[in-house]
Order: sequence, then structure tokens, then C-alpha cells
Amino acid sequence: MLSPDNAVEEIHDKLVEYFENGTRLAWIIHPSEHYILVYRSAQEPDCLLKSVDSFDGENVIPGFTLPVADLFQKPSF
Repeated sequence: MLSPDNAVEEIHDKLVEYFENGTRLAWIIHPSEHYILVYRSAQEPDCLLKSVDSFDGENVIPGFTLPVADLFQKPSF
């Protein structure tokens, strides 16, 4: 999840580190813009998911799926 203080270089460095240590799938979630970047390597995102899309755990987290819009809904208490 991106925070307002994250710099692009910082995120890239983290992705490089994660994939060098065995990560196979990463999601960069941009809360203010309501999109998710899906990475299967640290090079560049494989796809951009918007609120009309769903994302899943592919073969890394079998059975996991979530509509992107659900992630950005405001909680109602």
C-alpha cells in the first residue's frame, strides 16, 4: 500500500529486494487513485487493475480473489 511519503525510487528498490528474495507476485496499491499495479518481476508492472477489475492470487495464493472496488470501499460502522 502506497503512502503519501513513498517515492518511486523507494518502491522500486523494495520490489527489487522482494523479488531477489523469492517473491513471485506483488501488488502495489494506490489508495488515493484507486488502482493496483501487479508485478511478477521487479522490472515493470505486468498490468494495471482499476475499480472495475478483480485481482487474484494466481498460483501464489490459490483461491484468493477480490474485486478492486471492494478494497477501496469506505467502511460503514
